Amino acid sequence: IFRKGGKLPHNLVFYYNANSIEIVKFTYLGIVFTSGGSFFETQQTLAGQAMKALFSMNKYLHKFTDISVLHRLDLFDKLVSPILNYASEVWGFNEGLAIERVHMQFCKRILGVKRTTQNDFIYGELGRMSFKNIRLYNILRYWIKRINCNENKYVSKVYSMLKSDIENRQNVKNWCSLVRNLLCELGFYDAWLAQSVGNVNMFLSLAKQRLKDHFIQNWSSRLEISSRALFYNNIKCFELQPYYRIINIKKFRVCLTQLRVSSHRLQIEAGRWNKPESIPLNERKCNFCNKIEDEYHFMLECILYRELRVKFIPRYYRMHPNMFKLIELFKSNDVSIVKNLSVYIYKAFEIRKNNVNL
Repeated sequence: IFRKGGKLPHNLVFYYNANSIEIVKFTYLGIVFTSGGSFFETQQTLAGQAMKALFSMNKYLHKFTDISVLHRLDLFDKLVSPILNYASEVWGFNEGLAIERVHMQFCKRILGVKRTTQNDFIYGELGRMSFKNIRLYNILRYWIKRINCNENKYVSKVYSMLKSDIENRQNVKNWCSLVRNLLCELGFYDAWLAQSVGNVNMFLSLAKQRLKDHFIQNWSSRLEISSRALFYNNIKCFELQPYYRIINIKKFRVCLTQLRVSSHRLQIEAGRWNKPESIPLNERKCNFCNKIEDEYHFMLECILYRELRVKFIPRYYRMHPNMFKLIELFKSNDVSIVKNLSVYIYKAFEIRKNNVNL
């Protein structure tokens, strides 16, 4: 039974050949349909199936400890993403929090960061978009098929009914209205009016790029107002970061990632989680220098790592240090500098942990 909401009457019974029919949720072609018309149950089911596939994939990957981050992401996109996006042409306008949770858990695990790490940091480090963007692109491809298919097909007749509804009745929200709004947002309203896109490949390529541009713009805007991104805003770049290809030793690569995305125990971050109240920003100081213990202090100032700094950080960055030099250091693509940077961070974290414990 499909209805707007509310409980079904207890005495509501349907009969077929004098036999009562059970009222149930049902699954059709792998999609769970519920009485309220919501696809929440569908997303939960797909997320559960994807987690099983992810578990199987990880079980086999234990045999290949040296497999790169890039290859792990590629395997995820080929083996797990199709499950998460199954039939998303129909339900894809939903936020899909359960779907994105699977995606983020996987990404955070391969990066070695805390589960509480801000998702926008992960998008930036790996150059990945949310799965909703992928679904929106799939919807546009599906819409093009609908407007070009035989008018006598059932799916075309349903599409015509939905389109007629939004043309004849204001404020109607259905799949067609959402497609229309999406096209308008991307600057393709003329395509909706004409019910044609001209060159399909060119249109899809342009639509894909505009979806990506919109996502990056929103991603950057969220980071600009994030209190956790004070350092990351200086080094952010939406792409798979080069150091994932340069650093082959996992423990060094993980420490570099942790420092970049504030998934560490420096006071600038740890003070945020102090109980019962967070420590004010200007009081989150280093135990050894009595200065604010942020990423800049950790890398170029703290006396605790002076000898280590001389060994692994080039003299140019150490002499007369400033924030511009630190940004330049973290944006360097020089193989030697990047590898030494990761080793410095790893060893400095170890020194800090041992001294704090004392």
